[in-house]
Amino acid sequence: MNPTGYLGAISDSRPRIFAHRGLVFQGDRQVVDENTIDSFELALAAGADYLETDLQLTEDGVAVLFHDSDLSRLVGAKQSVSSLTLSELKQIRLPFGGTIPTLQEALEKFPTAKFNLDFKTRSTESPGMAVIKANGAYERVLVSSFSEASRVRALSHSPVLITSSAGSSKVLACYTLARLNLTKQLASSLSNVQALQIPTSMYGIDFTHPRFVEAVLNENKEIHYWTINDPSEMLSLFALGAHGIVTDRSDIATKLFS
Repeated sequence: MNPTGYLGAISDSRPRIFAHRGLVFQGDRQVVDENTIDSFELALAAGADYLETDLQLTEDGVAVLFHDSDLSRLVGAKQSVSSLTLSELKQIRLPFGGTIPTLQEALEKFPTAKFNLDFKTRSTESPGMAVIKANGAYERVLVSSFSEASRVRALSHSPVLITSSAGSSKVLACYTLARLNLTKQLASSLSNVQALQIPTSMYGIDFTHPRFVEAVLNENKEIHYWTINDPSEMLSLFALGAHGIVTDRSDIATKLFS
């Protein structure tokens, strides 16, 4: 079931291309900051189908697009995003001069773009969904979270069904059920998601195992692999049956499958 039409028809010739935190490269050189309006513009110009990004919440309750819980990796400051107001956050310049956008700004700036939103904390669930509702963006948002409980809570704030991908605990359960050939239980576990967004391997688990992939595909659910930047791996995963590739190099991916 595809509740809002977010995913749309599957192409036989190429996977869906998710721009991981936008696109920061021109050629081999980084030119903009991740998760910024500029990175999203580059990704869409390169032909990405979806903008993958992350939600954090400011001290004054504004949903912003930033991967980390604090500023240490990009700015060298140990301040958490949640300890700063939006006004304070807007004063910060990222390494390439970018600023941290709000979810509202991104949805307004790109009114037809599709977003893959990773809810990073429990605090983002209600405010993030409120912005989606206010912008009438249900049909162009896929809700994701590493926490299955967070995914479920976020969706509970929506009056309509929204496309979503499974949290980590559900992914692990589905892998086990698939490998044990417990078809009915797998179908039940997958009933309220439309996709599994997964790495090729984690914790010693091979998520490209043919039995697992076949079982998920048999339930008419999509598999999107992250974060894939090598062209040969993109091709092999698509050949395996992947519907989507989450990549830092959406420019390379779109050319590869053109």
